[in-house]
Amino acid sequence: MTALSHYEQAFEKLPAPLRESRRVHLHAFLEQGFPTTREEDWRYTDLAPLAALAYEPAAAPDARPAAALEDCEALALANGRLIRGDARKHGANEAREAAPGIPTLNAAFASGGLNLDIAAGERPQPLHLLNWLGGQTQGMTHQRHRIRLGRGAQATVVLHDHGDAAAFFSTQMLDIELDGGAQLDLIRIQDLGAAASAITRTDAALGRDARFRCLSLDLGGALVRHDVNAALTQPGASAELAGVLAPSGRSHLDLHTRLDHRAPHGTSRETFRAILADRAHGVFNGKVVVHPGAQKTDSEQHVASLLLSPQAEIDAKPELEIYNDDVKCAHGATCGQLDESALYYLRSRGLTLETARNLLLFTFAHEVLGRIPLASARRLAERLLLARLPGGKALEELL
Repeated sequence: MTALSHYEQAFEKLPAPLRESRRVHLHAFLEQGFPTTREEDWRYTDLAPLAALAYEPAAAPDARPAAALEDCEALALANGRLIRGDARKHGANEAREAAPGIPTLNAAFASGGLNLDIAAGERPQPLHLLNWLGGQTQGMTHQRHRIRLGRGAQATVVLHDHGDAAAFFSTQMLDIELDGGAQLDLIRIQDLGAAASAITRTDAALGRDARFRCLSLDLGGALVRHDVNAALTQPGASAELAGVLAPSGRSHLDLHTRLDHRAPHGTSRETFRAILADRAHGVFNGKVVVHPGAQKTDSEQHVASLLLSPQAEIDAKPELEIYNDDVKCAHGATCGQLDESALYYLRSRGLTLETARNLLLFTFAHEVLGRIPLASARRLAERLLLARLPGGKALEELL
């Protein structure tokens, strides 16, 4: 029996029509397998447990998704199955081609996901996708999401992943295409159970003067990886990536970003904050590539980390590859602990040590969370972060 034979056995349980159309993806995955730590992009993240465990396609769960945001249209999925919302925005998005590795696994098993097509000039109500994952130990689910915005269209999508305590495995592929002048705000909130493993990949193609903003909060999971790739393919395109990583326990959160400037007058900004407690391990690898012909590119990237215990660890690696002289690019990374003088000042004003620490941590994270344009989503992210801090409830009342 080969190392990945249990995935082949699970595949044979899919309906026959799906097996016929997707077997090429399965064979590609079985041939390539999971990435290993010998590959530079996976140097700090070991996927061997995902290869060793015999995951089964998850059954329909008896799930209770979180409450929808009050100012949004709601679409609720449970292990890829639609349980609330407009069925026209949900579908089994087939992959004609899939990149090597995990995307081929996803293409072989994908059961459903968001399918959003917004016509030119439209500005629909924000969409809150409640994506519940879990309910079955060694269950797995795989989803493909597609978002298409026509010329001049504007949209806000909140992708909210949450689940229970099951040792669950999920992959999600998100394919985004923005036509000229389109604007998309993608707000990611990841609050999975402590035993969950999740791999997500977001690919965005930006047309002329298009704007893509991806703001994220990563909290849960035992092993979580998110790749964000944005290609600024036409002049005037802009991308902003920002997020907060706040793992605790023995959680491993790995964030990889890649911004490809392929046309003139492109703008990109990356700002990430990491707060690591206990024995948590965080990884940030951000690469900006300025291709020949992408003159007048303006790009900045920065990641700052706070380590709250001697056992917490962060591997931060901002990168620049520049093949054009007429550009303005900068990047940097910092790592440290809470400022003792700031703690002393807050305590001298009557705050307890715990409240003072939490206030500093919240302020550090809020530089990013405060950028979330949708007020209800911003409040949700703030509440979820505070819930992870000891005594955070008291601080929520102060705020």
